[in-house]
Amino acid sequence: VRPNDFASYLLAIGICNLLLYFAFYIIMKLRSGERIKLIPLLCIVGTSVVWGFALFFFFQGLSTWQKTPAESREHNRDCILLDFFDDHDIWHFLSSIAMFGSFLVLLTLDDDLDCVQRDKIYVF
Repeated sequence: VRPNDFASYLLAIGICNLLLYFAFYIIMKLRSGERIKLIPLLCIVGTSVVWGFALFFFFQGLSTWQKTPAESREHNRDCILLDFFDDHDIWHFLSSIAMFGSFLVLLTLDDDLDCVQRDKIYVF
């Protein structure tokens, strides 16, 4: 289903691109005989769970950029977190945590190559 506004469409493409890139890199890393240490593995699992919840709230389609803020506010749902934050706010919280986790995975994913010489690292 194509979103009505271009910005959401572009955001969805960016998120899918990020997730597919990570999946490709992890698969190629494992195929080349490298291993994933415990901390990056825990980061991958935790970040995947948070991305799943974030995407759930993203696809709720609660906001639109084609209307004025007052008109868009009429489509808000009841606040569910601390009786103050609605689904769109939770999307922002979870997506920021998921992006941080994605960068943490990217930072720690190649920790197993610390002691490997550069010319011995398989490039894909």
